[in-house]
Amino acid sequence: MNAAVVLKVGGSSLGEEGINPKSVATICSVINELKEKLMLGVVVGAGRFAGGYITAARKLGINEFQLDSLAIDVSRLNAKLIARGTGFNGLIPTSVESAARIMESKGFVVMGGTSPGHTTNAVAALLAENIEGRLVNVTRVGGVYDKDPDRFKDAKKLDKISYEELVEMAARYDKRKARTHFVFDLLAAKIIARSEIPACIIGSTPNEVKNACLGKSHPGTVVE
Repeated sequence: MNAAVVLKVGGSSLGEEGINPKSVATICSVINELKEKLMLGVVVGAGRFAGGYITAARKLGINEFQLDSLAIDVSRLNAKLIARGTGFNGLIPTSVESAARIMESKGFVVMGGTSPGHTTNAVAALLAENIEGRLVNVTRVGGVYDKDPDRFKDAKKLDKISYEELVEMAARYDKRKARTHFVFDLLAAKIIARSEIPACIIGSTPNEVKNACLGKSHPGTVVE
């Protein structure tokens, strides 16, 4: 069996506007295939599903701690959906420590968020650090760009980026507020940098996810 891998799945992988059964079935199929070949930890994000809750709560004057808590609840519900679709029928872990223990004993775990102030990117980075594994981060945009690809049509995807460059870019864009962060937030970037965790940021196509997790070539961004 290959070395341990933590797969961070963005909530958008489950559907852009709402839960898309086909998208869920696709990501579950990929995970089912990978868990037979790897010690695999899956961290599922809240994605855009949290957006409505955050917008409504912010208008009510609810503080950032509570906004983060709402997003964590959504991420755990997303995680439970993926867990049940991949045969993980236990309780969804609420800490990195408990997830690591399950992953090391059973070879497979699915979780969502943990604590306010920690994005699921940071959770995935901490889990990878704890189990001394690689990190594969699945995103809507498929990698790190030299500028925002949603705003600039000439944005170029970077094949490779150093830990230091990723930290610098994250520092510019990460505002540390609920639902506003760079493709890989500052805390997560600093975690993988301090332990030099092998990491890549990729798109959500099945072949790309499988290749990245298995250490094969892919069109995403490698962080080293």
